Amino acid sequence: MKNHRKYYPLHHFIFYPIMLILLVLSLFEFWDNAVDERGVSLIWLMVSAVIISIIILSFMLRQHYALGLQDRLIINEFKFRYFAFTGNRLESLPYQFSDSQIFALRFSEDEDLIELINKTIENDWSSSKIKQNIKNWKADNRRI
Repeated sequence: MKNHRKYYPLHHFIFYPIMLILLVLSLFEFWDNAVDERGVSLIWLMVSAVIISIIILSFMLRQHYALGLQDRLIINEFKFRYFAFTGNRLESLPYQFSDSQIFALRFSEDEDLIELINKTIENDWSSSKIKQNIKNWKADNRRI
């Protein structure tokens, strides 16, 4: 395979084509009835607006689901990273890290991670405070 595009048939080949066809038809009806003075064109304009809203919402939901999944992966990756360094589970600590703290801690290089974790536990640092104290920054260039 020359590219790695992934298609979800129901989404890409049924939902979006139907929505685009409905949009084109509603815009055509709006344009065709624009000369009418019975208010019919306003109805078609509203139908077009609803269809456009549905299309935009479906794109936004795709992004939302991807980010939610990515957050879960980052948390699990961080838990594994902690386990690899300490041999202990992150959940065994009496301190419970918030998601935002974990998201901030993941930017630290391996040699600084345990020290940052301990300082976060001792001082209950916010995510912004954690980021300010990272000595060796490890960028995440693959975030969605």
